[in-house]
Amino acid sequence: MRILGINGSPHKNGNTYKLISEIFRGASENNHQCEVVHLVDLHLDYCNWCGECWEATPGVCPIDDGFMEHLKQLFEADVLIVATPSSNRSVTGYMKNWLDRFCSSQLIYEVDEDKHVTKRSRVPGGKKAIIIVQGCTDSFQETIEPINVVMNVLEIPVVERLIVAKVGLTEEDTVDKRPEVMHRAFQIGRSLK
Repeated sequence: MRILGINGSPHKNGNTYKLISEIFRGASENNHQCEVVHLVDLHLDYCNWCGECWEATPGVCPIDDGFMEHLKQLFEADVLIVATPSSNRSVTGYMKNWLDRFCSSQLIYEVDEDKHVTKRSRVPGGKKAIIIVQGCTDSFQETIEPINVVMNVLEIPVVERLIVAKVGLTEEDTVDKRPEVMHRAFQIGRSLK
């Protein structure tokens, strides 16, 4: 099984990455292949809603910034760990941009003669998603919702959610100092079959 962690944090070794790594540690007990992508390193341009990926080149984004190579990683993965800190009660800008690019390029809109719209996904079936959200607040619904929506429309079922509240209030307040949180992350990884 291939597991791809999508780190939406601007801090490559911060709390979000620590949670992804602990899931990887649990998954490695089952000899799963694990890889992380730090969105801060991808330097993705914003979706400009040109429509090319819908009509002219279905599923292929014309923006030449490395997204199509990253899409191959997404397609090869069996499990996506979509992880972000809460930023102003939403996902980070890096994660929002990634969600837009992933969804807009891989969603097929079909309009019939009565102008009814149906949507379906270009993403290969059988994938699962795990959502990780952490931050110094205790209200995460607004942060989780954009990820839920994209996974839903792309027909990728969310099998686990790891929500860590009130962490990162100080430099010393890190997830790795919360054994119950790290244990849960490890168990999520270990349970992947």
